[in-house]
Amino acid sequence: MKDVISKLKLRHEKALAYVIDTYMPYVKAIAKQILEQPCGNWAVDECINDVFLAVWQNSDKFRGSEEELKKWIGTIAKYKAIDIYRKQKKMEVVSLEHSNEQINFETGELLYLNKEQKERILLKMQLLPESERELFLMKYYLDLTNGEIADALGITKSAVENRLYRGKKKLGKILSDGSEKNG
Repeated sequence: MKDVISKLKLRHEKALAYVIDTYMPYVKAIAKQILEQPCGNWAVDECINDVFLAVWQNSDKFRGSEEELKKWIGTIAKYKAIDIYRKQKKMEVVSLEHSNEQINFETGELLYLNKEQKERILLKMQLLPESERELFLMKYYLDLTNGEIADALGITKSAVENRLYRGKKKLGKILSDGSEKNG
């Protein structure tokens, strides 16, 4: 193994192939534990690739034995997985404003929120009038278009847009100030 470490530092591709073959299951297990549930298989694959690229690029900085190599690779895997997880979370629909949750309804709908956030919003939606609640459910939970909602409710598309706009303002106020009033 000592020979593999020295060859890896000298950027021999066979040494990298050996490291990948040897540590792939270990790296994959770490990545799956952190990423599979919240992000999916694509994130696990991306993480694995990033880990072995980092090992290759930083092999000259490694100082240690074969036991330490496994720990070093595991640490890289853990931090790469955490970085991917954080990037994914930043891309979510939720944005923070004034230290309170503010939902961006314009860019991604509620389909991409986690279960806890959806439940919280559903509870807060109970504070809206029934007609606005119905519109929100149709638009952001059933993912219907404004035209489909208008047809289903027998109103114009512009009426749907206006009601959604007013409802978003009300719900945004409820979510941002924690108000329990109908605003």
